[in-house]
Amino acid sequence: MTSVNFGLHLPSATVRRLLFLALATMVVACAVPDATSSTTTPGTFDLTDTSLLTRLGSAPFADVVWQRTVHDITVVGSRPHPDPVELALLDAALSELPRVLWEVGAPRSIIRIASAPEEEQVGNAVTFTRGPDIYLVDRTFDPDGDGTTRLDLARALAHEFAHVAQFRALDPAYIQAALDGDIARVDPADGSELVLSFAAQTGWTNESADPLHADWRLEGQAATEYGRTGPAEDMAESVAMLVLGRADWIPPDRGTWVAKWLGTSIKQLAAGKPWIPAGATEVSTAEDLYDEAAAARSAPGATHAEAHYFELPASVPEHLILGPDIERRLLQRGFGGTFARIDDEQLPHYQGSFSRSDGVRFWVELWDFRETTGFSSAPNVPILVYVELW
Repeated sequence: MTSVNFGLHLPSATVRRLLFLALATMVVACAVPDATSSTTTPGTFDLTDTSLLTRLGSAPFADVVWQRTVHDITVVGSRPHPDPVELALLDAALSELPRVLWEVGAPRSIIRIASAPEEEQVGNAVTFTRGPDIYLVDRTFDPDGDGTTRLDLARALAHEFAHVAQFRALDPAYIQAALDGDIARVDPADGSELVLSFAAQTGWTNESADPLHADWRLEGQAATEYGRTGPAEDMAESVAMLVLGRADWIPPDRGTWVAKWLGTSIKQLAAGKPWIPAGATEVSTAEDLYDEAAAARSAPGATHAEAHYFELPASVPEHLILGPDIERRLLQRGFGGTFARIDDEQLPHYQGSFSRSDGVRFWVELWDFRETTGFSSAPNVPILVYVELW
């Protein structure tokens, strides 16, 4: 399988999950003021003020047909009726985000529209942010005709929460320049103090002589391939990966910066999230590879079963070490459960049920095809399966 990084590139058609949530580059549309400001000295600005946000191109959404409250966030839409299935999935995905991220990145509103405007239709974009608002479109919930999952949507939302936080950290001088008409489009990649702080600690260099328009260059690795777009996206991708419990997948300096910014620890951010070894690749399968009956028995009240498959690197320890290590890591992340080896002479196989305090349960299986007999077309790597049941 081809390695996949979550972003705006086009991975192999055999890889499905991370393609679901490819994110649009965050560029906030900015309306040119009717008249330039008479003041050019930066002051203090309240980025919760509706009139200021309107002048910066982020007026409240006008085409509101329905309105709901989900996790204390105002959710509005332009369709005739809200979809209760979408609202339930949104509610579940929002519950996966840590409180510390809510404190800095909760949006003014989440807006459900049919499709993104032309300027936001980048690559396989399915979500985007404008100022303090997050937009969801048809592709958010059905990116390839097969729906999406709670964790996939949580990943996208974590990324967009980071963009909202970046917008709220715009430098006052940059805001003033926008109000004076010196900036055509407000972009936190150019003017956010948060982005500048992240960039300074993670190998990004601004090579532009223009104080209002950055030209970023990276020495080293980004959190993901899409993160190489610029420090604003690199930061948002770092946040998303940490919220999914994948600190081992990104350069350590990203995790260190994000944890310090949020005032928490990498361990706390990973609590309640599946553990997947670094170097794994999320893949699709022609048919389910887990014991559906056993998974259903482990969570009799669940109405959703969402499977995520990962090819592990061949360098991970043998199954006699890897199986117990998966159990240990999940227990460290606050799960309760056990991971037992299944008696199978042809294929080393482990399975178990792990639950969180909120009632969400994961059915977990490990298949180590490196030591299989009788499977001529099997991959020569372990496959780790997480099925989220809720």
